[in-house]
Amino acid sequence: MFIKFENEEKIKMFDEIAKHFYDSNFGRFSKADFEALMFHFYMEKMIEKHKNDDGTIDYNKCSDYKISKDLGITQQRVRNMKIKNQLLYPVDYDWKKAFAKLLYNARKEDKKIVLNIPDPNLFFEVQNFIEENGGYIEYQLNNKVLQIGSEYYIELATMLEPEENRRNIIAKLKSSANGYEKKNLKFDERHVAQSLISMGSDIASIIPNIATSISVTNLIGQALLRLFKNSG
Repeated sequence: MFIKFENEEKIKMFDEIAKHFYDSNFGRFSKADFEALMFHFYMEKMIEKHKNDDGTIDYNKCSDYKISKDLGITQQRVRNMKIKNQLLYPVDYDWKKAFAKLLYNARKEDKKIVLNIPDPNLFFEVQNFIEENGGYIEYQLNNKVLQIGSEYYIELATMLEPEENRRNIIAKLKSSANGYEKKNLKFDERHVAQSLISMGSDIASIIPNIATSISVTNLIGQALLRLFKNSG
């Protein structure tokens, strides 16, 4: 077995299972519920074992494939169990930090950025952010691949800045947007991405203008700068 539990952990696990049987509720715990709880124990151990120094998870070491081999189930079922696990036993984590780390493996295609997001819950966090800000993602045959416009990365990076930096970046975005005054368009600071899209902005020329205003602690902003620098 890929994951080994210590005796103390096994005692804690049994106590958790016993709660669902020995408190005047014997037989009410369904097979699906039991499997979800056992998967939860497994994922807790996986996260503990494969957590990076910065608190993010090493997705390469707990991929759907490796878990499916370990548990003897399909990769699709692993993904479904991961989603269910987060719903039933939510883990509070910094999804922006996890997303920023994956951005270093992204690639730029025309006006879009494409990257692989191995964890379905992280994928949903990013999707929710984009949709809450009036955008959408383009679904791929591979449900781990995220493809969205560069404008949404700029918006997310802007949101992560302190207010003074944010105002400075907004001002530079306004001045960099191609002919937005001629088009009689108003730059909506609440929806940066939509404003950049409607103005037909050239993202490649905007990035250098805002580079000095992005904090070194802004992981998504720094990853975005590196992506555009490396892609020319």
